[in-house]
Amino acid sequence: MIAHRPDDRKSRIRVLSICPSLATGGMERQLLLFCKHIDRARFDPWVLYYETAGVLLEEMRGLGIPVVHLDKRRLGEWRLMWAIRSEIAARRPDVLDCRSSSAYRFGRLASVGLRVPAVVAEERALNKQRTGLRRLLDRVHGRWVDCWIGNSKAVVEHVSRDLGLNPARVCVIYNGIDARRFERAAALPLLQEKRREGRRVVLNLGNLRPEKNQLLFLQVCDRLRRRFSDLVFVLCGEGVMRGPLEARAHALGIADRTLFLGLQDDVAPVLAAADLLVQSSDDEGLPNAVMEAMCARVPIVATEAGGTRELIQDRVHGLVVPVRDEAGLEARAAELLADKELAARLASAASERVRQEFSVEAMIRRYEDLFSRLVEEGRRKG
Repeated sequence: MIAHRPDDRKSRIRVLSICPSLATGGMERQLLLFCKHIDRARFDPWVLYYETAGVLLEEMRGLGIPVVHLDKRRLGEWRLMWAIRSEIAARRPDVLDCRSSSAYRFGRLASVGLRVPAVVAEERALNKQRTGLRRLLDRVHGRWVDCWIGNSKAVVEHVSRDLGLNPARVCVIYNGIDARRFERAAALPLLQEKRREGRRVVLNLGNLRPEKNQLLFLQVCDRLRRRFSDLVFVLCGEGVMRGPLEARAHALGIADRTLFLGLQDDVAPVLAAADLLVQSSDDEGLPNAVMEAMCARVPIVATEAGGTRELIQDRVHGLVVPVRDEAGLEARAAELLADKELAARLASAASERVRQEFSVEAMIRRYEDLFSRLVEEGRRKG
């Protein structure tokens, strides 16, 4: 990490990123990568969050990134907005980077009249359907944002239609991934033991939330166990669907071969033990889980939710089926389990593509170029 003198800050672009939480999740991981790899000689990042935190908080502090916590539960929404406004007024950022819909609402309103040179809003999912007063307010406030960033073309198209945005103020910055995390990772001991027993690991990776549709994953697992006797089914993640999913596994009679790993701070050891990733999502922005499996050379079958097709060309980098296509997921998963040569070929092509086109370095370059341009334009306008 580069050391800077206190007066160095005057020449750097100050970036305040507002993110609801610093718990483990795709959005939060992308923020950590941003703070870790941004050019600290040119940019001065800091982070504000207002909900929960996990291990990412300590990782952020370990990078020397200033982190501010405002407790939304204690403050309430209006007092939170004024507290954010006080932080903006005191620290005078050049870029206000709002990394979710709620962060945008709080941050944009809080910054009104404070002359922040560049205000950026980021969207990372397709399931944020705005209705009523919220949609009206977002459409009005959207005109005050200098740029909307989506992490896939699918997200950009969705938010542009939803808010009636000027295409000139919308751009795509794909999620980045640090491929080095997945090189020579040792398999998770629990799963390595299953492999020693002759089991193959069919994995679903992601938060246990309704839009990830792991209930469909379990239905597919039930179908697959009737065709392959050596499979163990693994869900890696935590969330509100944990109880219903465990109940469904029991109801299907596959609880004895289904493992719930819970939240894993590092998914590389999990992927190192996986024979197949089955992603059953109804909604995605640009799925980090798919990108991670691509890096780890794990064969993939996935629904075409959101930006998944921007990552995987069917039968080139993996196999893709329509959303909620249970029979299709089963057939494609069975195809990869039965054809090791096909699975290896697709996994190798996927690994090469993600390293070339979705590297963390490419993501950082896009952020640096965009933020530099927006700040220059904002300062010219005064």
